[in-house]
Amino acid sequence: MPDLRQNAKGAVVVDDRYSPLVITTFMGETDLELGRWFADLNKKIVLQHAATGRRMVSICDATLATKPTPDMRRFWAEFSNSTTQTMKGATLATFLVMTSPLLRGAITAIGWLSPALRELESFPTLDEAVREAKGRLAGAGTPIAQLVGPYELPELGVKARSALGA
Repeated sequence: MPDLRQNAKGAVVVDDRYSPLVITTFMGETDLELGRWFADLNKKIVLQHAATGRRMVSICDATLATKPTPDMRRFWAEFSNSTTQTMKGATLATFLVMTSPLLRGAITAIGWLSPALRELESFPTLDEAVREAKGRLAGAGTPIAQLVGPYELPELGVKARSALGA
C-alpha cells in the first residue's frame, strides 16, 4: 500500500503496489524529517524482502525534487553507507530518475562521500527505469504482471504534488 509523508516544502511517496518493485517519488525539498522517514520505511521494506528471500528493485524518482541542502547531502551519504549486507543481498538494483543538472551535480558530490551511492543506476525517465526494472525482475524469476502501461503516481501522491504546486 502506498505511503506518504509531507510537510510544507516537500513530500515523499513510497509506492509498493508493484512489489518487488518499489517506486519512491520525491517532490520539492526533502528535509531531514522526510529523509529519516524514507530511510526507516525503506529499511523495513527491504528487510521484509530479505526475510522472504525475494530480491527487489527500488526506483527513486527525483524529477520533482529540488537540490538537496548540505545537511541532506550528508544524510544521503550516511544513509547509503549504512546499508547492511542483508539489505544489499535483497536488492537486485537501485535506480535513480533525475532530469535536473543541479540534482545530478548534488548526486555526484554525495558520491564523493559515499562510494555505495556510486552503485545507483541513473535513468532520464521513469518509464525507462520501470522498463529496466521489469526486465531485471523477470530475469530474476519475479515478473511484475500487474504493472501494465506507464507508471501512475497513486492518488495520495497526486494530491501532494498539487498541494506543493509541483
